[in-house]
Amino acid sequence: MHSSTYTRFKQDPVLFAGSRLLAMVTLVASLTHAPVTHAAATEEWQFSGQIRNLLTNTANNGHDPVSVANQFVPGVITETTNEAQVQSELHLSTHGVTAIATLQGQAIDPSKTNATAWLNELYSGWGDGAWQVSVGKKIVSWDVVYGFRPNDMIQQEKRQTFITSTLIGRPLAMAEYFDADNSLALVVVNPEHTNSIDASVEPAFAARAYHHAGSLDLYGFSRYGQETGASIGTAAAWVMSESIELHASYRYSQKMGLLTLQPLSSMLARTPPWQTPLIAHIQQAAIGVTYTTANQHSFIIEAWWDGAAPSDAKWREWNQRNHALMTLASTMPSLQTPIAYNLAWQANLLSAANNFRRKNLFARWSWQRGAWTTAVDTLITPEDKGRATSASVEWQGDRWHLEAGMRIYGGPSAAVFAQLPQNKVVYSSATWAF
Repeated sequence: MHSSTYTRFKQDPVLFAGSRLLAMVTLVASLTHAPVTHAAATEEWQFSGQIRNLLTNTANNGHDPVSVANQFVPGVITETTNEAQVQSELHLSTHGVTAIATLQGQAIDPSKTNATAWLNELYSGWGDGAWQVSVGKKIVSWDVVYGFRPNDMIQQEKRQTFITSTLIGRPLAMAEYFDADNSLALVVVNPEHTNSIDASVEPAFAARAYHHAGSLDLYGFSRYGQETGASIGTAAAWVMSESIELHASYRYSQKMGLLTLQPLSSMLARTPPWQTPLIAHIQQAAIGVTYTTANQHSFIIEAWWDGAAPSDAKWREWNQRNHALMTLASTMPSLQTPIAYNLAWQANLLSAANNFRRKNLFARWSWQRGAWTTAVDTLITPEDKGRATSASVEWQGDRWHLEAGMRIYGGPSAAVFAQLPQNKVVYSSATWAF
């Protein structure tokens, strides 16, 4: 490609994203090219995909640290009210190569638009008999719990999302062994990264062993990260009857990076006052039960402890700092600009871990009747009595999938859920599969 043309593609996000997606598909095609007939090629290639639109409307809190910061300095942190997305997802497989690519267009409060493209998966797999090997970018999700997965050592998936979407895999090399009642997976993940304590990109070796014994499934997990060291875990799922299933998961980690407010010499910091030191001896555990009736009512109840979440002391310190900054702004209006940035930096703790609080209770009810599924769930944090409650309805046809729902955050004023930038989100989605 001519250099001026390439520059133009880079400057135009839509053209550049589209060119990257096209290049990916072309690469996969070139890897599998062979002089075969058209009929044979049609049989060897498998295509599928989907096109989905997602509309969300957010009610902003107005009293949280981010909203107050934006009142002092408008736009210091972007708060969206309406967002529209259109995603086109292509699945391709041939001759042991599997690829999933996504092209997305997004409009935020319609003045801001962008287009991006990414690879969800691109890997090659092969094997003979009980052993299988795969190399590339691949989605590998582990553990048995619904709301929180302590032993999801590869994918590091965030749970409790509005819409179920295809994850973005991790670069890895994996060898797997299977027989009738056992399996073993050995994985080298993120080999191209170095010196990171972020578990999602840290180079690591991980393993999972599985054994099936009648109505009981047993799992063992291990991981060794370049910076975070060793961790081990175990999980079990027991089908007690046709209606009841019990599951549990536990993980011990030698070290994890936890976001921490550094000591300050004054109330107002000049740079984000957060560090991520490695904290030793982290434990995570979850236990739950599912109950399904003959007429397709399903119930899930789970409780979990996440030692990687901020402690009670950290949240008390966070609340006290929020209050002190807001009080300072009311007594010294001339400092509202630096106070706005300090309040905005307080929001960093809201994305520091999978869970806001260490203790969590989760309950979900769903009912499937024909093509329709209705669900209601709630997540409660007993330490501060916060809650996040969701309701949704779905319809599944041959090719179309329609979904709409709502999530409401609340609790006492000191609860973390009550201090999120948004207190209500309404969404709708339509997906067409091909």
